[in-house]
Amino acid sequence: MEESQERLRRRIGLLGVFSFGYADVGAGIYMTLGLVAAHAMAAAPLAFAVASVSYILTALSYAELSSSMPEAGGGMIFAEKAFGRFVAFLTGWALLLDYVVTGSIFAMSTTGYLGHLVPVLKQEEFFGLTASILVLILVVLNVIGIKESATFSAVLVLIDITGLSIILAIGYLTSFRPFFDQIKLGTAPTWDNFMYGTTVAMASYLGIEVVSQTAGETKRAGLNIPRAVKLVTIVVVAFSVLFSSLAVSVAGWETLASSEKDPAAVVVEHLPFGALLAIWISIIGMTVCYVATNTGIVGVSRMAYAMGRERMLPSVLTDLHKKFHTPYKAILLFAVVQIALAYAGHLGLAADLYNFGALLSYMVVNLSVVALRIKDPYRYRPYMVPGNLPLKIKNRKVLIPVGAILGFVSNLSLWLMVVATHAEGRIVGFTWLFVGLLLYITYARRNPKIPE
Repeated sequence: MEESQERLRRRIGLLGVFSFGYADVGAGIYMTLGLVAAHAMAAAPLAFAVASVSYILTALSYAELSSSMPEAGGGMIFAEKAFGRFVAFLTGWALLLDYVVTGSIFAMSTTGYLGHLVPVLKQEEFFGLTASILVLILVVLNVIGIKESATFSAVLVLIDITGLSIILAIGYLTSFRPFFDQIKLGTAPTWDNFMYGTTVAMASYLGIEVVSQTAGETKRAGLNIPRAVKLVTIVVVAFSVLFSSLAVSVAGWETLASSEKDPAAVVVEHLPFGALLAIWISIIGMTVCYVATNTGIVGVSRMAYAMGRERMLPSVLTDLHKKFHTPYKAILLFAVVQIALAYAGHLGLAADLYNFGALLSYMVVNLSVVALRIKDPYRYRPYMVPGNLPLKIKNRKVLIPVGAILGFVSNLSLWLMVVATHAEGRIVGFTWLFVGLLLYITYARRNPKIPE
């Protein structure tokens, strides 16, 4: 029992946190571009821009909460302090879905890029097996240690950022042509199609939660977490809008939407040195998708650890490895599910579930900022969401964060779009919540946290 009470160790710095936060979004841009273009047409860059508003507002909320409460659990911990145990459990349960799906969905994307270099891996009998092996390798790395996992991720992310910057520079200097006259919102695309494309683009921006999951293992979290969030936000929003604009300009939205090739590969084929750049985009796409796979493993294990610590899940999930001090049982348990999903290879359903779980948790996180400003106004906050409205509540001056309120509204709007337009995700997502509700009634409610 003493082992389970030992805390995770603070071993990662700014670059490691940045790499975890960047990976999901960087990989999501490559993964969703074709589908966004199929619905938003030439307005695909605008769809990415609209989706980024919700991301930016939510990222700032995470920066405030993670820096003032730097411990594993992220959205679940914030929800517990703001709204109590029941909301905290549902938030954590929704995030478990998000992280399990993240690990599998990007393992499949990694395999897809690897298949450009080794075509035999695209065959059905090898695709799922390869994706499963890729997850297994990362499981071993994460059991060894978070520092090693973060270093590995940081190296691959730097390769991706450098490579994508080179491609953008070549594209804008040699091939970019204005295309904005093709956008006719309401007709081409219709508003329904544009909104659908925006919900798909939102899948590119789901990843900031993992920054809060690693806060308990981050050195100088009060300083490094807000810095990492701001840096991630600037880089990913710029890359998503710039790359999607280049894609529509040089390849055309029709080609992006109809091609069976990866959309990033389609883009570089229209640039000078296209054959060489196609190999390069496969390499950098593979690297960032593999880091995103890693964030799913890191995130689900830390969330399970936090829920076990709060006795919302069995406390065995808090056991740390005697040598490596990592939550190895949580890593291994959920890795089984991630490997099974990766082996199954159902990419469309995984993307729907990715949106469903993350947007729910994002709504709760934004509301938690507002609630904790009222409930705990004197807490030390190294960073605060900008745009505050001073109010007097119960004879106390409280700063109400307008940005967090707007973040909640934008995430709610996107979540409702996902529920309305993604049938499979709607069914499986609500089924997951129902199972979680039963688990709360039968286990979590009866096992309150033991005071430390």
